[in-house]
Formats: sequence, C-alpha cells, structure tokens
Amino acid sequence: MQCAHIMAMAVQRLHKDAQVTIGPWIDRGFYYDFDLATPLSDKDLKAIRKEMQKIMRLNLPFIREELSAEEAEARIRAANEPYKLEILQSITARDPAAPITIYHIGEADHPSHWWDLCAGPHVASTGAIQPDAFELETVAGAYWRGDEKNAMLQRIYGTAWESAEQL
Repeated sequence: MQCAHIMAMAVQRLHKDAQVTIGPWIDRGFYYDFDLATPLSDKDLKAIRKEMQKIMRLNLPFIREELSAEEAEARIRAANEPYKLEILQSITARDPAAPITIYHIGEADHPSHWWDLCAGPHVASTGAIQPDAFELETVAGAYWRGDEKNAMLQRIYGTAWESAEQL
C-alpha cells in the first residue's frame, strides 16, 4: 500500500487538479485510480516514477492518525476530495463505530506533507522502499466503483518488490 500512496502523492504533486480515489494492493502489485482532466501517457508514467523516487529519497515518515468520522469528513471537505468523502461515507454506513484512520506522509508542517484514508499498516518511512525496486506498468480506464454510470477514471498499475533484483 505504501507504494500506492507514494504514487498518489506524486501524481498530485505533478497534476494539481488530480482527485484521488482508491489505491489497493492486488495479486500482482497495486493500482490507484485518479480523476484527471487530461489523459495520462507513458511519458507521464516516467515523470510520476521519477517523482516517486524523489519522495522515497526524502525518507518521510508514515504517520498513522485515528480520528472521528466527523473530523475526517471536515478534513476531506477542506481538501475538496469528493471520492474520499464517498469512501468515508461507505465506511461509516457499514459500521458507524468503525475506526477511521489516516496515514500521513511526512509531518503535517512539512512542505511535502500528504495524507489519505487508509487502514494500514505501513513501513516506517518512504525511505524503506527501494527507489529502483518498483515499476509503473500501464494506464487503463476504470469506472468509479465499477459502475459505467459513474465517472471514468484513469488507473495506474504498478508493481513493487524488496529489491531491484526481485523486480
């Protein structure tokens, strides 16, 4: 999951209008879906990968924060992240007492600070991920929540390993 968060952070650093949705681990790696005004290309994947490597080299801590659903909603609204709001609402609809956790990349006052809803756990810092042991594979389309009546998003697939040799 850490690599997916770093990828989402990198995409938002490079594309200020990017809205993040979900970014789970899957059998062969990870993906993250983005709502972007312009289509991503292979050239963009290279730039995103380079930005991810910069973030990894910053060795920023992953910080877990548990908060109330109300506080999470306030932060999500302040960040103008409608997809995160929908995810939060689905969590609380299933279980109103469910713990809500946010993982931060970097301290809140760090210029590179970023956060996302996530159950975790994570490695201690971005520096724990080898900058040459992951690859961004492809971009594909995906409907939000798998429903063709919803927005078409851009999904970036990637894979990450413990070492470049395993990659």
